[in-house]
This record gives sequence, C-alpha cells and structure tokens, in this order.
Amino acid sequence: MATNTSVFSIFDLRHITNPSTDWCQHGQCDEVVPIEEVVSTFKTSELFQDIEQSLKDMLGNIKSIREDRETNVNSINIQKKQIILQIDNIQTQLNQHLDKLKCNFIAELEHLCQSRNDSIQAIIDCLLCQEKEIKHCNTEIKKIKKYASDLQTFLCMKDIQSKVIDNEKRLKSMIENKHLEYFNIELSIDDKVQDFLTSVKKLGSIVIQETPSTKTNMPSKKTRQAQISIPNRNLSINTISVNLKQKLVTESPTGCSMTLKGGFLFVDGFDPLQKLLALNHQGTIEYVIEFPNQIATFVESLNENTVAVSLMQSVFGSEQYAGISIYDLTTKEVIKFIKLPGDPCGLSHDSTSLISCVEDKELHVISRTDYSITTIPKTVLPGKSYVTTHNGKIYLTNPKKHTISCCLYDGKLLWKFKDPKVLKTPHGITVDDKGNVFVVGKSSCNVLVISPNGKICKEILTSANGIDQPIGISLHKSRNRLLVANETKDAYFYKISYS
Repeated sequence: MATNTSVFSIFDLRHITNPSTDWCQHGQCDEVVPIEEVVSTFKTSELFQDIEQSLKDMLGNIKSIREDRETNVNSINIQKKQIILQIDNIQTQLNQHLDKLKCNFIAELEHLCQSRNDSIQAIIDCLLCQEKEIKHCNTEIKKIKKYASDLQTFLCMKDIQSKVIDNEKRLKSMIENKHLEYFNIELSIDDKVQDFLTSVKKLGSIVIQETPSTKTNMPSKKTRQAQISIPNRNLSINTISVNLKQKLVTESPTGCSMTLKGGFLFVDGFDPLQKLLALNHQGTIEYVIEFPNQIATFVESLNENTVAVSLMQSVFGSEQYAGISIYDLTTKEVIKFIKLPGDPCGLSHDSTSLISCVEDKELHVISRTDYSITTIPKTVLPGKSYVTTHNGKIYLTNPKKHTISCCLYDGKLLWKFKDPKVLKTPHGITVDDKGNVFVVGKSSCNVLVISPNGKICKEILTSANGIDQPIGISLHKSRNRLLVANETKDAYFYKISYS
C-alpha cells in the first residue's frame, strides 16, 4: 500500500536513522504522549504482566483440555467394556430364563402325556377284557353247535345274548362319553415369544450423550484481555469525585452490598439480634433475615436472588461451625452452607469462585460449581480483613498493618500501599472498572481512592462528610454508584464522577 509522506510525515524515511520522539510533528496535539514514555515502563506494566499471565493460563488450559480429552478416551473404553458386560449379563439372564421355561414346559408336557396315556390305557384294558369275554362266547357257540342239545342250546344262548348286549352297552357308553377320542399333541408358541423372535431386531440402542466438559470454562487469572494502549494523561484519580445522593438509616452494620437493581443489603454483627437488612432504592425496609446464635460479618450479592453471608458461628444441630451461608432471597432460606477452618470476614466473588478472608489463614477460593476449596499462598490475614477482585487481580486490606495489597490468584504480589498518615485500619474495599481502588479507613474515618498501580491516592470522603468509623463499602460499576456504611450508624450513597 502506498504511503503519503506529506500526510503521515511521522513515518518519513528520515526517521529510520533519526527516530521520532513524539507522535506528532506540528505540535498542535496537546494529548500526544512521547513514545519513550509509552515504552519506558512497559516491562513492569499491567499489559506485560497480563500477557505473561495469559501465556501461563494458556499452557495450563491446553494441558487441562488435553488431559480431559485423554480421560474421555479412557472413559469411552471403560464404558464399552461395561456395555459388553451388560450384554453378557442380559444374555445369561435370557438363557437362564429360557432354561427355566424349557424345564417347566417339558414337565407340563410329561404330565399331560402321562395323563392321556393312563386314560387310554384304562380303555385298552377294558377293551381287552371285553375282547376276552367275546372270544369266550365264540368258543361256547362252537361247542354248543357240536355237542349241546336243543334245551342246552336254548339256555346257553340266553346267557351269551346277555353278555353281548352288555358289551354293546359298554362300547356305546365309551363312544357317548368320548372315551374313544383320538388325542394329538401339538406345540403352540406363546405370542410374546413369537413377537420377541420376529419383532426384536436388536438388544438395544447405543446412545452417545454429549455434555459440556468441565474444562471448557478455561479458568484464567484474568477476566478480560488487556490491550496495548497509550497512557491517557487526563485519566487520573485526581478527577474522581463523589456527590451525596442519599442517607440510609442502618444499625451498626459490619458489611454492605448492592444488588443489580440498586437495592441495599446490610449485615448487623453487633446488635444482639443478628440479621440481614434489605432496603429498596428508596431506603425503606423490604425484608429482614435473622441469624439466631450467629455473628454475621459480611454480605456479598451474587445475583438478584442469591447472597452469600460470612458467619463467625453457624449453628447446625448441637455443633457450631464458621463458614459461609448461601441464601435464596425468594424463600429467605439457606440453600448451601460452606464450612471454613476459621472465622470468615471479607467476601468477594468472580464468575467462577467465592473468595473469602479467613482469620489467620490464607485466602480461601471456593468453586461456585462443586464448592471445592483451594487457598492462595502468601495471603495470611488477621481478622476483620476484607477482599475484592477485578480483572484477574485480588485486593486485600490488612487492618493491623494498615496496608492495601494487590496480588494475582497464585499469590504473586503486584504492589502494596501503606501510608498511616492518610489511611488507618483499612476495612472494606472495592474496585471500579478502571482499576481504581476504593477503601475505607476505620480509624482515619475516611474513604481513599488508590490508583491502579498503587502509587497514588486521593482522599474523597472524610468525617466532615459524615464518615464515622466506616467499615463497609460497595460499588455498582454499571451505575457508578458508591455505598459507604459506618460501623456506628447510617450509610451514605454517592454518585461517582470521573471529570
């Protein structure tokens, strides 16, 4: 493609040996940044770290998917063997059933044949007797003809005639009573057996079920791809300001959160009646969920119908556990309890996990699918510590050391902020979509904004604005709204401006 050097003079051939120092030649672009400023800190920039992390994530994802495919091949072979065993088992059952049917059928055949044979044999025996008697009569007739007188003949014939009549009656009786029916034995196969032989063409069907692999989620330490950009000199935390929109009446909250629709959630860990307080956008109470015999320390809105509550004591039967309760806000009931090895406090979430601060333990990462738990190394925190996450990074408060830390999911520390002159006993923490960190100082009674690199801070709220021992903070990113909750009483709702 041809280049018009009169228009794009920054790429003039003379710059091959004399590289341009600015992305401008006529000096009228006030927002142009020297190229040295762009590249001088590139190795330590978030983009460089993101690319480095992306390579690690990609290798891990490729290995995980390959292992998943290999596992699928092995599972298919195992399932094939199981199916063959099932077929063999069905064949054995069919053979055993057919053998049983055969035995029963032959026994029935033997019984029927024997019964008919016995009946016929009885008729045969009777007929033999009659035959013998008739033969005897024939013999008598012959003797009479030869030797008997007329009187003897007359008397004998009466007796013979009686016997003939009697035998005729017996034969007629056999015919009338159907004792002389001819028996034939035939086989009639049951229709169901016949149907099985003709209609059953195969033992069954082989069904391939396709279900999403658990590895398609491709877990990553970063939630979106970083892009190469030129620093924007106008984008500074010094331009950030807040305007009070609403004052909310609360009772000693220990944590706060906002719903997607703009509702407010507070947990009260100091009042004798532990509870979750839900306010609508006008600040009026919508409902209350009580936690008897429990100490609530934090609440995190997961979606419009589900929240997670950190509980220092959770009573189940006669035992007490520390952990996280997942509540369904439509039924106001616990749908899942996650036991933890210590008292939890700060709680955050991303698309796949819950992240919980556990007193004197490393950060606990809880899967939102199977609730399995892993920990992040080098993140041991004291009690009353808070956590949030953004763009693959985790932000932590340590109230005892007065520090704010930023690390990756593998525990690698990116930066740490500490300045007791402006921030003491940090508690609640949140991050906007630009990476600016908002944190409350309980002892310093203020709210600070810290730059994405952790090097610059700005105080945006103080005691003069009603901030009194602030403990919780929540940010609605899409609406640029900020909620700050005091431990003493009352909470404040602000609009964030970036100019």
